[in-house]
Amino acid sequence: MMSTILTLIVMAIIFQGVVAVLDSILDTAGVNSMLKGLPVIGSNLTLIWAYVFVLISEVGGFGFGASTEVLGLGDLGTDIGTALAIVGFIPIKDAAISALGKGLAR
Repeated sequence: MMSTILTLIVMAIIFQGVVAVLDSILDTAGVNSMLKGLPVIGSNLTLIWAYVFVLISEVGGFGFGASTEVLGLGDLGTDIGTALAIVGFIPIKDAAISALGKGLAR
């Protein structure tokens, strides 16, 4: 269980770094504001990038006794579930790092 949580936190850290670089490149090319302006895509852009990140890095399922497969879609469902878990763990990662910072400051 703890290894799954730690894996998701590390994946969230890596994903945020990749998205920061990707946003910088897209801003330079002038495409980022256009993508964020699209009605359905713009509001879900982080999840779309997470799905692409999962497809490219081939992480998924984790195999720790917990399945990320959603909607009975097999491999597609596993990739979507993993992307959702990574995006969902971004605030948890921020909270954990903040708590560690406060604990070390004492």
